[in-house]
Amino acid sequence: MSAPVAITDRILSPMAGLANRLRLGCPGHYYQGTGLPGDDLMCSTVFRELKKRVIRRIAAATPHRALFQNNPDVDKIIGHANARLNRWQRLGLPLTPLTYTSYDPLTDADLPPTEHILIKMCRLAGITGKVELRPYLFLKEAEFAAGKIAQDQVVMQSSGLAAANAMRNKEWYPQRFQEVCTELRSDVAVVQIGAASDLKLEGAIDLRGKTDARQAAAILANSLVFVGLVGFLMHLARAVDCRSVIVYGGREKPAQSGYVANKNLYTQVRCAPCWLRNPCDFDRKCMDMITGQQVVAATAEQIGRYGTLLEVQTAQL
Repeated sequence: MSAPVAITDRILSPMAGLANRLRLGCPGHYYQGTGLPGDDLMCSTVFRELKKRVIRRIAAATPHRALFQNNPDVDKIIGHANARLNRWQRLGLPLTPLTYTSYDPLTDADLPPTEHILIKMCRLAGITGKVELRPYLFLKEAEFAAGKIAQDQVVMQSSGLAAANAMRNKEWYPQRFQEVCTELRSDVAVVQIGAASDLKLEGAIDLRGKTDARQAAAILANSLVFVGLVGFLMHLARAVDCRSVIVYGGREKPAQSGYVANKNLYTQVRCAPCWLRNPCDFDRKCMDMITGQQVVAATAEQIGRYGTLLEVQTAQL
């Protein structure tokens, strides 16, 4: 933000804050995530726990309004597609940030959290007591029905590099995803979602770049399992009760960011978890040690659990 804009905001903030509160119906509590889709979706965990504690009039500031459509835990959504209007809509509001790490550009690394990131986000909202570590997304009946692409469908992605905050150290190898896809296709229909620029998986039903967040959620909700990487789709799958196989490697521990209902393939090499985004002095050995057959076996195990209630990790704050 430029200096003149910042000065203007400080001068107008009290008046704009009052106007914005009145416009929103004077919510009692205001929260915002980082603005990244996966991080904002995780805020739904906080909102659910607040509602359990009879905290009402919750407002969420997010550029991803679709993630909170039909969500009974959110009373107001603050956001606008136009960046200038979005800034003015939030000006003067007492927004509580729900973040879980800080970034060091000199090392290209995030500060490793000392506890699960959902626990930290709940603490920032002042929540105490027992919490459930999972996000939520609520689909309408018609949306859910449209997510049935094929009988016995499995969802896969091949890359996360098209993400707004892409990290090379979260990437597995597209050719190994192809190996997994080829082997799975003899028993199930593989549906590929993700960005249009992701490497195409031969033999999969190609929906790269053809789904928005809610359409992707509906496909996941109708699937036996999701096979992919740490990122938005991992959180989206858990939000709609789809089991997953997640290739973690060693950048971060599943205990820091994952879900117990998933098969999380983590490699405890000496340097892990590093929380480095892109640099690696060891040629990403933690990812290289995870084989296609390991992923296939984990996927078969998860398919065998389809239809059973997903486990939920809890914590006492």
